Parts: sequence; structure tokens; C-alpha cells
Amino acid sequence: MVSKDNLKEFAYGLGMDLCGIAGIDRFAAAPAGTHPSELLPGCKSVIVVGVKLLDGVIQANFRAFEDGRRDLKGIYGTYGYTILPNFELTYACYALARYIEKQTGRTAMPCSTGPMTNGIQTSIRHAAVAAGLGILGWMGLVLTPEFGPRNRFGVILTTLELEPDPMYSGKTLCNPEKCNICTQVCPTKALSSYGEKSQSFTMEGRTMEYCVLDWNKCQLATLALTKELGGEKDYITTDTPTAEDIRQVQAEMPISEMGLQHVNSWHCGKCLTYCPAGNWAAQFKKTGLSRGPKI
Repeated sequence: MVSKDNLKEFAYGLGMDLCGIAGIDRFAAAPAGTHPSELLPGCKSVIVVGVKLLDGVIQANFRAFEDGRRDLKGIYGTYGYTILPNFELTYACYALARYIEKQTGRTAMPCSTGPMTNGIQTSIRHAAVAAGLGILGWMGLVLTPEFGPRNRFGVILTTLELEPDPMYSGKTLCNPEKCNICTQVCPTKALSSYGEKSQSFTMEGRTMEYCVLDWNKCQLATLALTKELGGEKDYITTDTPTAEDIRQVQAEMPISEMGLQHVNSWHCGKCLTYCPAGNWAAQFKKTGLSRGPKI
């Protein structure tokens, strides 16, 4: 019989830094089409694994943002966003699913990880919160007490019933009323400011509030659609692009030869890089790796 402890030990043996388990009841408010039982009938447990992004990969972003070394952004793209750690998560989710099916005869379904997948089956970030690994920060990314937002996650759905972990209830990880770093460092002002407008969700009686993201403005930076944001030219000349503007530009841009994405989407990451959660100052500011964000 596979217990929660057995499963976590196996996950950590695969190189995972985090592992949590949620019961199916925590997904009662999931949007239609994303509820785990719609993806896997009879699903009883949702397993979430996570890996820490390397400090050395984050420091490549500091050099790009603080020293103008845009040539180093590919390090973040390769080791922090598109390829690794998403391949590592993919292999781990597959191995965990195989372990469950071999040991118990129950069904286990690994979900897609990362931006190079054939659609997103369920919300990975909400699953990580449900599994007790952390909370949603104001920027909308999962903050863990260990690493702040500098994590990536993978999800396995299974009909095996496992003891769920409690939801996170430790120290405060995000206080948007006092900390506006994510909204202030965003180069396109894509994140709404605290007190301006927000969205929220409730899970197990706990409501989490986070920003409203202007996805089109975010795409300006992540896709580097202007020279100022690291692009080869000004593909878009407005500060308020529409979804159609983004689609048209993506269709016109040449296929990238810099990685596995046709259009590279790793050109920003400022909110993740400078968020103070996860002992940021001790890891980066006090070690000289970062001079801090320009606000």
C-alpha cells in the first residue's frame, strides 16, 4: 500500500524540492472543464510537486535588468522558464504516476507542465495552493515560504485516496498593502495596484485576493515586442495593445531559433525575480547578486 509518506519520499528521491497533496473537495469552485474529476473520473487526490529555481538562474535576470546584459536572458529561458525545470517536472510527474499505478493498481494521470504543452488541463497554481505548498501572491504567482515565487510546479491526478496536507497557514508571505514591488517593477504596468481592483477565490473557507492582470500588456514584456523591452524592433507601438494586436504580431514574427518555442515568452519575469518573499534579501541583496529593483 502506498502512503502519503511513501509517495513524498519517492518524489524527493526524483529530485523534487516540494510535494503536497490535496483532496478533491478543495476544487469545488474550479471552473467548468478544469475540475480534476472532469479530467480523471473518480479522482480522489491531487498531488503537486515543485522545484526551486536556481539562484544562479535568477541572478542572470539581475544582470539583464540591472547591467543591460540581455544576452543572459536565454539562461532564464532555458533553466528557469521553458525547458528545465519543466522537463524535470514532466519526468517526475510521469515517474510518480507510474509508481502509483504499479504499486496500487489505481489510475494516475500526469498533467502538462510549462509553456510548451498541449493546453493546460487544470490550474497548476491553484492546485499548489490546494496542496498546502503556499499561497497566491498579489502578482498571481504561487509564493512558498521556502522560495517565494521562484518555483515551478507539476500536477498528478489519481484515483488513489491519500491523506491531504493542510493548507498553508504559516507566516504572512505577501502583504500588498505595504509591499508594491511586483506592481512597481512591472515594465508595462500590467498588474493592478492594491486597492485599485482585484480578483479572488475561496478555498476551504479561506479567501485569497490578487491583482487583475492586463494580459496584453504583460505580453508586451514577456514576448519583448519593443526595443526597450529587449526586442529586435518595435513590433507594437501602443502602450495598450489588444488581444488582436498580440495575435497579429505573433503571426508575423519569425520562428525563433533560440529554443523550443516558436515565439520566446521568457523575456521578462521581473515580478518573480524581485519579489521579496522567500528570503530574497538574504539570498540576493546581501550577497551582492542584486542591487535591488529600480522603482
